Amino acid sequence: MSRLIEIMKAVSEEIACPEATRNISVNLANRQTCVDKANYGPSNPDLNNEEFWQQKADLFKTSIDKVKTMRCKNCAAFVQKEKMLNCIQKGLASQNISEDQIAKDIMDLANLGYCELFDFKCAGERTCDAWITGGPLK
Repeated sequence: MSRLIEIMKAVSEEIACPEATRNISVNLANRQTCVDKANYGPSNPDLNNEEFWQQKADLFKTSIDKVKTMRCKNCAAFVQKEKMLNCIQKGLASQNISEDQIAKDIMDLANLGYCELFDFKCAGERTCDAWITGGPLK
């Protein structure tokens, strides 16, 4: 009986994880929607990206310095609750992308979370036009 309960619990946890955490094709499609509709970026946050940031500053009617503080890592729709981070880690590992520890390392390096607005795994250093103050959800 306890084996059945374990199986049911595992299935329940898997179903509770958003599809985009388990399916890379869904994640990529949802991320592309955010790129297309909300200008998710910059593509490489380590680069200067002045044109990208100027567009954001113009949109929000503020300075580049201020708009650069508006990142996914501090957006209210950026979910980094333990349960969601476990979903992301399991999803990376289960898709043969990486082992659990490598998945964890990837998550830490990218400061990954889950975007509730566009339903995809989101990198903390990026931003989009739908940014909401007050996050992340921990």
